[in-house]
Amino acid sequence: MKEGVLHSEIISLDFIDKNGNINTPYIDTLKFNYLDSLNFIDMNPDNVKQFSTPYKLDFSKKIELYSPEYYSIYTIYNTTKAMEYYNKLFDNKIDFNENKVYRTIEVSIGDISALTSPNFYIYEKGTNTSPSICFHEVGHRAFWYIEDDLGIKFKGLSVIHMGLLEYFTVSLNNSPLVGEDCFPTEMVRNAEELYNYPLDESFTLRRTLELFAESYSDKIEDSTSNVAKYIAACYATYDDEILDNIFDNHRGAMVLTSTLWRVRQVIGQEKMDKLVAQTILNLNEFMDERVDFFSKEHINSLQNRIEWCDVFWGLIQKDKEFFNGENATVITTEFKKTGYLIDLIIFQ
Repeated sequence: MKEGVLHSEIISLDFIDKNGNINTPYIDTLKFNYLDSLNFIDMNPDNVKQFSTPYKLDFSKKIELYSPEYYSIYTIYNTTKAMEYYNKLFDNKIDFNENKVYRTIEVSIGDISALTSPNFYIYEKGTNTSPSICFHEVGHRAFWYIEDDLGIKFKGLSVIHMGLLEYFTVSLNNSPLVGEDCFPTEMVRNAEELYNYPLDESFTLRRTLELFAESYSDKIEDSTSNVAKYIAACYATYDDEILDNIFDNHRGAMVLTSTLWRVRQVIGQEKMDKLVAQTILNLNEFMDERVDFFSKEHINSLQNRIEWCDVFWGLIQKDKEFFNGENATVITTEFKKTGYLIDLIIFQ
């Protein structure tokens, strides 16, 4: 699914050998199951145990639409596509094989696709889930590596970390929407919307949980459903201070993602992908240069981690390096349009 339209693509199954085994540079084992239920240990939404019924995949027969084999191939194909995309953009500096746990991928049919993770994909039966889901999950792996191994100082899943990650999700998918036919309509993220900086209460965790409950109102009524149990675990774990004062990094990320997407719409994918990737690899350097480009009166308001200003400054510098600064005006215009405080930047 892409922007409400179903698309068909003929792909090669060269990643499945003649014995029906997965054969890719990144994945050794593919498992499939039907998700029966989830249990949130100690009512912690991040500590989940799954109970499922395994299914033995058979790639020797014709692959039927929405079958276990169909969803499994869909996942492997799009996961591999995303990793190859990142490898190309980041000059093979991201080692997707560093963590061996991800060499086993599980695919499941279940009722709570929103809990998909980088090595456990959940599809609702009969859905045409956008490949943006696979691209997003690979993005998590890429950015964990960028932070932990390449040392870029995001210091956690900040909205900047997530905003840059989600840019590559929408750029690879060539669509501003994330999560079509996976998330309920109200929770699909859209980089084409004009979001405003700074973030307001509409991006808080409380609002996200409200949207989640509203979107799954029919399932919430059944306290034994996975959706109801997840919502209950969230409210048991997060107190009012967290719910009202912590931003949902996934939804909040769209403030930056949408800004970058608008620049991409003007200068094209190839240029923008290169600018963003090369900026990311040098973000620590740009962060260290704040004393040279950021208002001296306001510099102490910045946190000691990568902020929007480091991304903006990096894009401007990389645009000078690669494209003689020809895109500086559109970059500046779109950051201003979002509400980023460009007036605090000292241009030299």
